[in-house]
Amino acid sequence: MKITFMQKLEEYLIKNDIKDSSGIPITEIEKFEQKLNIQFPKAYKEYSLLAGKGFRPISVSGLSIGLFYLEELYELAKANLKEYNLEHLINKDFWVIGEIYGSLYINFIYLDEGDDPPVYGLDMENYEDDPKEAFGKIADSFSEYVEQAIDDYDPKYDR
Repeated sequence: MKITFMQKLEEYLIKNDIKDSSGIPITEIEKFEQKLNIQFPKAYKEYSLLAGKGFRPISVSGLSIGLFYLEELYELAKANLKEYNLEHLINKDFWVIGEIYGSLYINFIYLDEGDDPPVYGLDMENYEDDPKEAFGKIADSFSEYVEQAIDDYDPKYDR
């Protein structure tokens, strides 16, 4: 797969000689999509190919993200949406790309918003008190989200 959206990520991994952010082969990504009957955006597939088994600048409750670990968090987020009566906020196919607090705060993408979709955040616990602050777009694209995580991260934590 030609890297179109994740060039900065690819350069970052090479420059910092990060070897534990191994990617997931495209065949595994495609099998995963078939299993869940979803289609990831191209930018997310590139991310998974380069760093899908873990990438410290983007974490899940302090752990490195892994594509297959996110399936559990996706299911947990759906259950939390139902519990907090917020299912109406996310009423189309989405995918959790980051979370904290047992998926009560999630960063996610919609699966039908193009090859490099915007990233949204939702704080389920605080939505009722401050809906405008608790839910909205946090990056214009997934690649921007990853690039911002790289810019904000200190690679000394990778050593």
